[in-house]
Amino acid sequence: MKQRCGFTLLELVIAITLTGVVALLVYGAARTAVDTQWRLEERQLAVRSDVAWQALLVDALRNVRSPLDHDQPTLVIESENDVLGLPRYRLSFITAGGTPPLNGDTDWLVTVDAGGGGLKMLAAPFGMDAPARAIVGKPGVTSLEVRAHSGAVGGGWVEGWRNARALPAALELRFWSDSGPAGPSVLVALPVGGAR
Repeated sequence: MKQRCGFTLLELVIAITLTGVVALLVYGAARTAVDTQWRLEERQLAVRSDVAWQALLVDALRNVRSPLDHDQPTLVIESENDVLGLPRYRLSFITAGGTPPLNGDTDWLVTVDAGGGGLKMLAAPFGMDAPARAIVGKPGVTSLEVRAHSGAVGGGWVEGWRNARALPAALELRFWSDSGPAGPSVLVALPVGGAR
């Protein structure tokens, strides 16, 4: 009887099939790991951007001050209704922010507004003929709600503010998307008097 020295065709087909199945499993696991890492990095970048933007906004609000032209209100909260009848707020204030791009060398007129492109902050040098700087905020935010606390005994939160001589004691900013709240609200204590 002759001894065989090789593999049969059936054994080779089974070996190739098993190798292919193992390779597909390894590729699937590696692809899932790469996709997960990419999503985590993207989420981490979004969180960092959100934290940096929020820190810039809080710093600008903490550096609110009266302009040299005292006829201009230091802080204004305006409300109007959008096409659905929901309130849409706009916050405008004069600041000498300490965090770039809002340097403390000049007064800045800052406007915070939400719309179709998300929450945006626009800063322009106050009293100068210079271009405004757009600082993109939170994408996906379709509405901004701003309330002010007068700080007076027995005073509470109010929806609007237009007092050229006084600042509220604190502001609360709530961010909304089409599906509901877009993150936690931001509470900021403002400087007393906002004087120079």
